Amino acid sequence: MIVAIDAGNSRIKWGCYRDGDWVSTGAATYDELHLLASALADMAMPDRIVISNVAGEQVRRDISGLLARFPTQLQWITPQRERCGIKNGYADPAQLGSDRWAALIAARRLQRGPVVVVNAGTALTVDALTENGEFLGGLIVPGIKLMMRSLTTGTAHAHALQGEFVAFPMNTLDAIYSGAINAAVGSIERIVALLSAREGLAASCIVSGGAATILIPHLGARAVEAKHLVLEGLVALAESTK
Repeated sequence: MIVAIDAGNSRIKWGCYRDGDWVSTGAATYDELHLLASALADMAMPDRIVISNVAGEQVRRDISGLLARFPTQLQWITPQRERCGIKNGYADPAQLGSDRWAALIAARRLQRGPVVVVNAGTALTVDALTENGEFLGGLIVPGIKLMMRSLTTGTAHAHALQGEFVAFPMNTLDAIYSGAINAAVGSIERIVALLSAREGLAASCIVSGGAATILIPHLGARAVEAKHLVLEGLVALAESTK
């Protein structure tokens, strides 16, 4: 059994993986870490525990404390130059976020052609992966909620999430909501176009994260949602030997 934990910018996700499937999964904010503690209390002894943490040292300490009941050694993921068929193009491979690294590895298992790997959370990351498994780089832009919050905090439009997506907005709430979605979709479509041109093949798109269901209807037919992409990548890393 493998326990996979993804500590992101604003939320922590976890899953218990056994015999090729997820036995259980969960998510919480950092104010709700008792939910992870409760989930861990109900788990059997894991063979491996693999963790991606981009939330800082305090979160690392908190997670380590919650996992102290298990004698299993913790495997904290650090991106490498090459692993699981992925070649990391970063000048300093370790500077790539461990969540992005895990997502790329999971995407490689799902799609062998050129693929754009999107994580739509607090930040929107849009990463390009070639048919040969080379990570070319990617974008980091504000996520949909963060974009809207930057426009509405302290204004009369603080409830912009109540807006609707329309092609040509005729009120401020719709304009903010539609603008945020179009900005996110535009970033994704730009990388899809650049990767497709470079590879000479139509690139597909894999989308994960809390805003995936918002974005998928606005992307083309080659875009699919993967709910546990980072966790799947963590499992792949735990299972791999090279």
